[in-house]
Amino acid sequence: MSRPLYGAGAVVAVLGALTACGGTPEPCRPVDVVPQVGVTWQADALPYGPEATYRLCVATHCRSGARKLYGDLVRATVRLPENFDERTPRVTLRLSDGPGVPDLEVSRTITLHHTKEGCDQALTGTLRLTANGELRNAG
Repeated sequence: MSRPLYGAGAVVAVLGALTACGGTPEPCRPVDVVPQVGVTWQADALPYGPEATYRLCVATHCRSGARKLYGDLVRATVRLPENFDERTPRVTLRLSDGPGVPDLEVSRTITLHHTKEGCDQALTGTLRLTANGELRNAG
């Protein structure tokens, strides 16, 4: 859990350990070139449930598979199911470098805040992954 990660750390705006593209999660490299990361979770594309686990892969672009360059920013939007009412979910971030062996698995409770922009409403929360592999509140 305290395995050092290379880079300045990462900003994580997720409500679980998610995979940006959905589908079966594949092992992915630890965050070593991306200072900020995020994920898009469409409620109608990925099931939500207390037992659901998704992996967040951040070292390659979702569709092209191209390696991300230092300074790239992957934006995150999480669209929650209509009946979602949990305001302090537990976020788990899992990054692995090989099949079946997690290099980093950290979790933390995050407080969500209601935001509104025009007709769009959202629950938002931000965590920061530090260089020593800890999740901290970022805002």
